[in-house]
This record gives sequence, structure tokens and C-alpha cells, in this order.
Amino acid sequence: MVQSGSRVNPAYNTLLSDYTLYHAVLAIEGSIFALLLIVLSGYCWRRFKRPHHAEPHTWPFEKKVYFGFGLVSTVVTLGLLLIVVANLSSVLHPQAGFAQSIPDLGTPQAGTYKATLYQAVATWAQSGTAAMPAMLQDAVRNRLAWQLPKAIVCSSLFVVFAVLTACVWRNLIHVHAKATTWGLKEYAGITMGVLVVPLTLLLMLMALANTQASFAPITLTLLFS
Repeated sequence: MVQSGSRVNPAYNTLLSDYTLYHAVLAIEGSIFALLLIVLSGYCWRRFKRPHHAEPHTWPFEKKVYFGFGLVSTVVTLGLLLIVVANLSSVLHPQAGFAQSIPDLGTPQAGTYKATLYQAVATWAQSGTAAMPAMLQDAVRNRLAWQLPKAIVCSSLFVVFAVLTACVWRNLIHVHAKATTWGLKEYAGITMGVLVVPLTLLLMLMALANTQASFAPITLTLLFS
């Protein structure tokens, strides 16, 4: 069907549309997050370049913080843009990408659940009917039962941790500007600030992946059923 380029088969169109949406969602989501990180990166680099009253050849604490966040946000932005470009390519040329994804399905062992599911999908595609087989519908429904709540939870936690990260480091900059010496409380704050940054990035990736799978569950169901 892929080689023929025909789009008259409703079953094939459903599979191809889900594959296209799967990549389109990630391209859109990735672009939104990349735009937010570009704003954050620009803000950090501007604050980093501001003149500070400090000894020559030394960076005050605030300058180090903005340099670190500017560097991290720039690197993550470049990574997201790479992901966006790769997924956008699949959206613009879905049949080529779909053809390359078919070998990734592999050949499941006979008698397993995955083998039965694949056979049901193959029979559906050959029949040319629009209605999905009951087995695939159940598999998609079971995936969405946990994938959608996970996407909501991860997205909510990402927002919470992003706000927490900003508050922690803003407070650390404020405290350092006033304190002449640092105690256990201040070092504990820095430790917390360092830990929440990778957690926030991890939650961002989890929110991206689970939201993508919630919008286009058929592709993920066939790949990871």
C-alpha cells in the first residue's frame, strides 16, 4: 500500500493519519517549548551581560546563575529544534516516514498478544474497511486510560517545577546579595536549586512524550503493545 502511494484504503488512511498526527503534535509542542526557552535564554544572557560591581576577572553569584541558565536553556533549545525539524520532515512527507517505521514493528513471536494484534491490523488493512478491529480499539482504549492522565499529571508537574525553579534561584540571588557569609540553610537552598533543574527538564520531556501519545495512540500502541 505504501509503495503504491494509493490513499483509497480507509484502514491505511487511518494508520497513516495517526502516524502523521503523532509527529505533528511533537513538532507543535516542541516549537512551543523551544519558543519559551528562547525567551528564557534571551533574558538570562541579557542579565548576564549587565555590568556588575565586582572585582576584576571575577563573576558575582548572580552572573554565574544567569550564565548557567543561559547555557542550559540554549543547549536544550537547540536539541528541541532538532527534534522539531526531524518530526516536521515526517509531517511533510508522511508516507516515506511511515514506510521506514514499518520495519520497527518487528515480527512478534507467534501466539503472543502482539502477534494476534498485528494479525488483526493486517487483516483490517487488507479488508479496506473504515472501522478499526475490536482488538485494536481495546488496546488503544487501554493505553489512553493511563496515557492521558499521565500526560495531564506530567504537564501540571512541569509547570509547578518550572515555577519552583524560578522561585528558588530568585531567592538565592536575593539572599546572596545581602549575606556576607553562607550557612547550612543557603547551601541547602543551592542543592535544592541544582536538583530541581534536571527534574524540570525531565518533566518537560515526559509531558511532550505523553501528550504526543495521547493525541496519536495507534502508532504507540502498535510499537509498544
